[in-house]
Amino acid sequence: MQPINVVLVPGFFGFGRLGDISYFAGVRAALGQALARYELEANVGEVVTPPTASIRRRAARVLEALSGLAELPGDIHLVGHSTGGLDARLAIAETAALPTAARFDDRDRLRSVVSISCPHYGTNVSTFFTRPLGRALFRVLARYLAFMLERGKLPLKVMLRLGYFVVRLRDPRRRRRGTFDQLYERLLNDLSDERRAELADFLRQIAQEQALLFQLTPAGCDLLNACTLDPPLAYASVVSCAEPPHFRSLLRSLTNLYAQLMYPVYWLLHRLSREKDDLLRNQLGAAQLDELDAGLGRAARGADSDGVVPVLSQVWGPVLHVARGDHLDVVGQYGALGDETWGGDWLPSGSGFDGAAFEALWSDVAKFIATHSRRVPTESA
Repeated sequence: MQPINVVLVPGFFGFGRLGDISYFAGVRAALGQALARYELEANVGEVVTPPTASIRRRAARVLEALSGLAELPGDIHLVGHSTGGLDARLAIAETAALPTAARFDDRDRLRSVVSISCPHYGTNVSTFFTRPLGRALFRVLARYLAFMLERGKLPLKVMLRLGYFVVRLRDPRRRRRGTFDQLYERLLNDLSDERRAELADFLRQIAQEQALLFQLTPAGCDLLNACTLDPPLAYASVVSCAEPPHFRSLLRSLTNLYAQLMYPVYWLLHRLSREKDDLLRNQLGAAQLDELDAGLGRAARGADSDGVVPVLSQVWGPVLHVARGDHLDVVGQYGALGDETWGGDWLPSGSGFDGAAFEALWSDVAKFIATHSRRVPTESA
């Protein structure tokens, strides 16, 4: 087995693990198993980035992670979800000046960058949240939740247990496990001092810095693209496209309390993320458009979105895979059950994304990585 290194970079609100919740739910296992079929032994690691800090600060964490691989053998491949794709691109850009003393000089080991649902040309969701009301919502809510965690230990525990008891009344025999179950069992059930400090610190970071919101607007990404020189690596993109909200899905959500509460949020996000026209098609090459349109089974439109990022904004390099799922389904947050794979369906789009779709996506990513990994002859050869 030939060793390689894969660095996973999380997106907006990104974290490696928060409590027992993993950002890339089941991705390590799926990617490792798929790469093993190509006789590659993958060291898969995740970068911990500041959740809403500037792309420049986040890219510095990626560069530090690359520096930490200096002593390990094997090629290096970057896989970034959402904003993580921009972080990865900036971290390895030859024109980047990042706020870190870390250096990575062995650039010949860098072989590929795969972006997953990444807003290469920005998203209008960020435009909304850069307005005074959107910024205030972010700041006030994050500070309030952090205050509750730091000051309201006993009342908060009681409220959480009571709330979870009320939720379970809808399914007393626990025949179904949903997003509320994951949130409570893997994060909120054990509110030890250490766990509360971890959550409060995460929320304080969000409250203190929202530079990322401005940088993910179409204008901000346009500037980033103009100033970022991509080195000559292999680039590819995974595109996600979710069904637009409609009344039938709203009715189906009535059987799930979490979906009842969050489907209107998905409805709002999808409407905000839609482009008013198809002008983004002009940013893409003919081959990219052919691959994208073939994956969708029709011509991609500006109105197409995964609920957060327009489909046409997600293309950088060849289109490796087109997933019929929402922005979080593709990293395992589609409601799968399992010790390592359990990810809550945080964005209840009703996309129908499932385990087979998840495996197909990450198998295509593994094939791309394997194709661009150098084969080192063994001693016996």
